[in-house]
Amino acid sequence: MAITLSPAQQAVLVQTRALDTPAQFEALLAAARPEIDQVVQEVMAPAQAIDDILIELRDLYLTVIEQSAALATVGYGQGRREAFCAAIQLLDTGHLWFGEGARTGAYRTLNVEDLVALSRPYRARLKAYGAQAFVFEPKVAALFADVNRSRTVAEEIADLRVLVNEARARQARLVTVGVTEAFLVEGEELLRTAESRDLLGILGIRHQDEAILLRNEILTYAVMLGREARAAGVNACFHEPKVRVRFEGASFRQALRRLRPKRRKQDGEVDEVDEVQPPGSCGVPVATSPTTSPTTSARSFEPAPDSVAG
Repeated sequence: MAITLSPAQQAVLVQTRALDTPAQFEALLAAARPEIDQVVQEVMAPAQAIDDILIELRDLYLTVIEQSAALATVGYGQGRREAFCAAIQLLDTGHLWFGEGARTGAYRTLNVEDLVALSRPYRARLKAYGAQAFVFEPKVAALFADVNRSRTVAEEIADLRVLVNEARARQARLVTVGVTEAFLVEGEELLRTAESRDLLGILGIRHQDEAILLRNEILTYAVMLGREARAAGVNACFHEPKVRVRFEGASFRQALRRLRPKRRKQDGEVDEVDEVQPPGSCGVPVATSPTTSPTTSARSFEPAPDSVAG
């Protein structure tokens, strides 16, 4: 049976949905980074499906919006609402790009071989169109016959951008030899795909483990802001039991689990990762170390597998 969202729920879903481009992700993450570094003392891993955590966060965010006037009286104003919304967006994006989307293949990073394989048919077809349309203008025809000589993602994206722009600028001539609007749109979509999925290069992420670590850091931050909103709501609506219970219901008690560092043998080899502790168990927080990546705030442990317990 299909679930029908109310207009308010639909508005929250749109407002907190995943970002479209790495540039948007970087900007939002950069704005949140000072607070992330301040409040996230230990990065945790998901103890339940991140989709379920996102549902609970969005439901709480809806309640926060509805009770914004009451929350303002206890110091939880627009700035905190915006930070909470941004944290949900970052988590949804990280989950799509680095977690479930990467695991299922619905969303994955592109290396140069992937990108060239995607663009080769389009570039070959455009070259043929250009060769006929500009048969008496060899310099123009050569623009549509350019190849990726360095075999890098950066050059492939730059080449696609030039080809797409030139095709649009010379559309009137190309149409006479069979180029359609759908073909031009295909090239623009290919460029957008290349620009938005070159995550390793754009975000400075070196491997999948580092991507999962960043995702987990964002997850920990988002859940902490959810707990902040819950505490403010319970306080603000303490004398309104029906509203207060909605805030109290968002406990996030089973959302996170603790990560453990790898043990090192005396000869310097790394042993297997210790078993993670279940939620609620005691343990010593993992020490943090300075970041070595442009985007991530690296911690001195390896991330656990991206498992989702129901």
